Amino acid sequence: MKKEINKKIRIRLKAKTLAQYLEERYPTKEKRLQADERFLRLRLGYEIYLARRKKKLTQSELAKKLKTKQSVIARIETGEQNLTTDKLNEIAGVLGKELKIQFR
Repeated sequence: MKKEINKKIRIRLKAKTLAQYLEERYPTKEKRLQADERFLRLRLGYEIYLARRKKKLTQSELAKKLKTKQSVIARIETGEQNLTTDKLNEIAGVLGKELKIQFR
């Protein structure tokens, strides 16, 4: 019982706020901007993933419709691939979606 309590205390002491974690992980403005860009690509990739799944397409089937390789679709969905607006529009069309870009 005492060991379990000590373990919980150690875990609590190691806990950090999100702000502290981000400050340690991305100490410079440049690093934070890179992380923001990566996050945007991840969000976009996840939206493409959801739309593809809703259409009941595999990555290979989507790739074939876009005349590309399955590995490219995998990179897009994991945020590792930069996309042009033309390519995004093409993907949206194949998935039966409309591309909408907003500045906030």
